[in-house]
Formats: sequence, C-alpha cells, structure tokens
Amino acid sequence: MPTSNDDFELSPELELEQIVSLQTAHKISGLSPDSWKRHHQDKIIEMSPRRRGVRLRHALMLGKSA
Repeated sequence: MPTSNDDFELSPELELEQIVSLQTAHKISGLSPDSWKRHHQDKIIEMSPRRRGVRLRHALMLGKSA
C-alpha cells in the first residue's frame, strides 16, 4: 500500500536544506530580495533562468534578531 506525501517527514537536518523562494526568505529574514542579491549573492541558487531561491538554513541564519 503506497503512502501519501503527507506521511513523509524529513529529518530536521534535511528540512534546513530545502530551497525557499526569495519572497519566503524575505518573510523569514527581513532581508528584501534586492538585499539578498546585493549582499548574499553567494547563497542564491538559480533553479531556472527566472527562479531563484536560498536554502532555508541561510534565511534563518540571517534572520531578524530577537
């Protein structure tokens, strides 16, 4: 019996490796997409010619200070 995707859970280490859009990274970190492009170009991953993202761990690492 096949399981649905809802039953599949990633380990915390793998969850941090997922790629999120620059808009999602903006919501998490507070850095605008333009700031990501100017100051953290090394962390941007080009998924297609028009889509870019960053690893969730980078967005959290550069996130808003509490």
